[in-house]
Amino acid sequence: MWLKNPETICFKDIDFSKTSVLKQPPFRIRRCPVIITLADSHITAVDIQKLLEAGMNVAKFKMSSSTRGDKIRLLGKIDRAAQACSIKYNVTDWPVASCIELKTCVVKTGLLEFDSEFIILEKNSEVILTYDISYFNKCNAERIFVDNHFLVNDVKVGTEISLAADEIILKCIGVVDDKSIKCVVTKGGKLSNLCSVCTRHAKHSRPFITKKDTEIIRFALEYQIDTIIINYVRHPDTIKKIKHFVRTLKIKRPFILCGICTEEGLVNIDEILKETDGLILSREYLPYEIEKSQQYRLTQIQKWLAGKCLQAGKPLYISGGVFEHALKTGHFIDSEISDVTNALMDGVSGFILKECYEADLMVEVLKGINELCYTVEPLTISKTNFRRIIKEIKMPVNAAEATAISCVTAANQTNSRVIIVPTVSGKTIRLLHWLRPSSIIITVSTNIRVLRHLRNYRSVMPILYKGEQHSKWENNVTARVLLAVEYAVEKSWLLYGDTYVILQRGSEFSSFCDAVMIFNVSISSKPLIE
Repeated sequence: MWLKNPETICFKDIDFSKTSVLKQPPFRIRRCPVIITLADSHITAVDIQKLLEAGMNVAKFKMSSSTRGDKIRLLGKIDRAAQACSIKYNVTDWPVASCIELKTCVVKTGLLEFDSEFIILEKNSEVILTYDISYFNKCNAERIFVDNHFLVNDVKVGTEISLAADEIILKCIGVVDDKSIKCVVTKGGKLSNLCSVCTRHAKHSRPFITKKDTEIIRFALEYQIDTIIINYVRHPDTIKKIKHFVRTLKIKRPFILCGICTEEGLVNIDEILKETDGLILSREYLPYEIEKSQQYRLTQIQKWLAGKCLQAGKPLYISGGVFEHALKTGHFIDSEISDVTNALMDGVSGFILKECYEADLMVEVLKGINELCYTVEPLTISKTNFRRIIKEIKMPVNAAEATAISCVTAANQTNSRVIIVPTVSGKTIRLLHWLRPSSIIITVSTNIRVLRHLRNYRSVMPILYKGEQHSKWENNVTARVLLAVEYAVEKSWLLYGDTYVILQRGSEFSSFCDAVMIFNVSISSKPLIE
């Protein structure tokens, strides 16, 4: 019976001091998008289909562990898996976005000598860090290769260096030559292949965009990758240069997510937010790049960034430490569950899962995130939050913003479970994301690239329209709305007589969505009368 009834959306003030708040009905649909890193290029289309069915929104490629051919074949597997899901669930298409990450200032160690699984660095021992390429595959306890040509310029005497997320901590004690520095081990541990290298509170001399980054961008544009992640964004000029590079190629710009990894990025956050499409709190790098006094304030930094993104209407993703133990062992621990719960309560839009070479473990983690979101996300909907967002809006607003505010207000007052938006470019969805409505947003478009971009936003369910193109504009819009209503009814998001809200253009000559309409479901089908 639960599968037949739509979810209940209670738009009211929530009193967390009462235990009864935990007894309210959970959601049936996860609002937060999830980006999954596919590190194994040999993963099968069947396993990818399982991930899509479990709730994967965006597939992220690990550029350093696969060749160009591997990535092309992986794109083909994703397309086949999406087609299989479309046939299985009788939908026109299954939009799943693809994602890559630029190298920028991310620094890794080299390969261990003699094909060792790991080496042990003892406390108080001395080790040399070098970017001499001849030591790339000869890392040992005495000399370690790091992929940073500006190592000597960036690292000063006394600088703290973290390897593999504080598994090993070094302190620079001197410069050996123009390619190497000498360090002492202040915390020993195990070092494996290609571990991350972070320098605390150091200035990065590497250019905003390297030659390798331009090659990655060219690959992304050639094969229509939908999302690009830029880590170590220190200044908005990084994003401007990438946008300019894309414009010179005259190709539709992908969705850009900026990873905040340094203190300089935190200082320039307002300027970065104006240029980017969304932010990533890179917790695998940030705690080891900022000053020690800030290291233990990561919770406050997360809340602060979430507030900045809510105010700007941009999505915020969390990367690093998201169910990492479960991805390795298959067992969920309380600390990771609490971490994701707090992130949802802070207003985080989505999560990025690290690489995992076992598809079954990724599926189980996705199911765990689903169950957690079903329970926690209803607690994030309240009148207080909506009133706060409305008060933060700077007046006067333009007509497009006023219409979006009216749409969300109508949906909240009527307890509508669904907002339907026929869209061309997806700009209207960005306004709705700014207001964070409690309803599911069903977007209908004929452009698959637009729908894939919208997979990065919270609460959005994209549908591809492949029906007949009518001669009259009004008939085309009506056909798209009916498709969305039928899909919502089939999924039991709406029942006969339920209210839903439509946000669309009022006429063929409108340049933005300027019409809000409230309707009741007036179609009937077999599942509704059983």
